[in-house]
Amino acid sequence: MKRILLLAVMALAALSAAAQDWDGPQWAVVNSSSCFLRIKPDYESGNETQCLMGTVLRVHGADRYWRLVDAPDYKDVWTTQLNVAFMDEAGKDAWIAAPKYVCSVEYTHLFAEPSTTAERVCDFTMGDLVRKGTGSRRGWVEVFLPSGKACWARAYDVTDFDEWVRTREATRENLIATARRLLGTPYMWGGASVKHFDCSGFTQFVYRQCGIVLPRNAREQIHTGEEIPYDFDKMLPGDLIFYGTPATARKPMVVAHVAMYMGDKKIIHSSQVVRINSLVPEGEDYYERTNPLGVRRILGHVDEPGSGLRSVAARPWYY
Repeated sequence: MKRILLLAVMALAALSAAAQDWDGPQWAVVNSSSCFLRIKPDYESGNETQCLMGTVLRVHGADRYWRLVDAPDYKDVWTTQLNVAFMDEAGKDAWIAAPKYVCSVEYTHLFAEPSTTAERVCDFTMGDLVRKGTGSRRGWVEVFLPSGKACWARAYDVTDFDEWVRTREATRENLIATARRLLGTPYMWGGASVKHFDCSGFTQFVYRQCGIVLPRNAREQIHTGEEIPYDFDKMLPGDLIFYGTPATARKPMVVAHVAMYMGDKKIIHSSQVVRINSLVPEGEDYYERTNPLGVRRILGHVDEPGSGLRSVAARPWYY
């Protein structure tokens, strides 16, 4: 809790120091594969989260080459100006409405010409969005970054975004299969892209790949969906298990970690790396945290009023 309060004070101090200086475009769209969103306008400042290419941000402050922004699930954080494309209201609306491709492979690149020997424009990772172009060559499609820069993607690296949304299936099997494909990904505080995750960034990413938008942090995720007993006979794959410090008469609950239940008394989670642990002492790689704060069931409660859960189809602007 002390850390949370300290971060809040630091963020407010940074906000008051710089927010009055910005009179440029009020909107921006992430123009790199992912951008770091920091507490202060400083590379040594803590990274709170990441946003993927195509995410719409509201801009309301500046400090040198840093911009103070609100993301869909984070407010008053800083990123650098070269990570975003600035837009007015009409440009933002046009970006949201434009036909797009989504990167459907874990990691690849965009190129200046339709050839892997051409100059690389940028890296391109799972979940990134680019605007569709009209050009095509054998095995290649023309795309545009949010900045408007034209480039080329390999056709098998992208999927039509509307089609991608329509084909999301949030089943227990798909959730676990998606999570397993990310095994070994390094842990990073604030990580929310396929290159590195923190614990809640991992669960959010897995669910979003299956068509469900979770809140960003574990302290928010614990209030979504349906409460389930911590009971191996009642928990199901895909349920989220939360760890931390329970509330007392003097202190509120602190949610420190979230993991996804796999079934068979095992969890998959981002803890140092994305890994699988047993919840019973006799199991392989026993996870020694005991007495979870709670278990939440997400499936079956998406788009319900008050659930805190939305389908990607209901929030396509999220990106």
